[in-house]
Amino acid sequence: MIEQSGLRAMVVVLLLAGVSACGGGDEKTGTADVATPVAAPAADGAPEPAAGGSASLWNGGAVGPLDVQVAHPSGVVLQLTSIQSRATETAIGMRVINGRERDVQLNRFNTNRNGYLVLDGGERLYLSPPVNNARLVIEPGQTMEGELVFLGRLSPVGNATLVLNENQSMSNEHTTTPGFRIDLPLAAGAAQ
Repeated sequence: MIEQSGLRAMVVVLLLAGVSACGGGDEKTGTADVATPVAAPAADGAPEPAAGGSASLWNGGAVGPLDVQVAHPSGVVLQLTSIQSRATETAIGMRVINGRERDVQLNRFNTNRNGYLVLDGGERLYLSPPVNNARLVIEPGQTMEGELVFLGRLSPVGNATLVLNENQSMSNEHTTTPGFRIDLPLAAGAAQ
């Protein structure tokens, strides 16, 4: 464990796509034995879209930066750092800081589809959690960093909302299943 400002902080990197499909990797760290395709810079420095075409992908399939932070009254802080639409999935880079003295879960009811992106027209892209942490549990005083992966590509939309722990409290300071409903700033990427 790494000491950081008097608090223990363990960074767990989650590769949410591919862990269940390949069955490989290190269960302690949540890392997989497979690589996820990532957009590489072109010769002119502009990002190349992910493989599989980019005509119907948000931001042409390139990784778009996000700078969103939401602090839940329960002591959990969710930071969204990037978003990318891929041929069969949408990935949101995230960091979750659990400032509580108890475990918290960001996907309490995995079988009920309580985590999703809702798009302009009401379409939902459902969360695909890793098999080794399907409830997205973050231990007390720990930080989890990785990607939230949603099934289906994000088309060029102007608005989307991230929902985690649907129907759970967004204001209860005692909850261990904090609800989040976050509007994502996507208009700039929809124009590309």
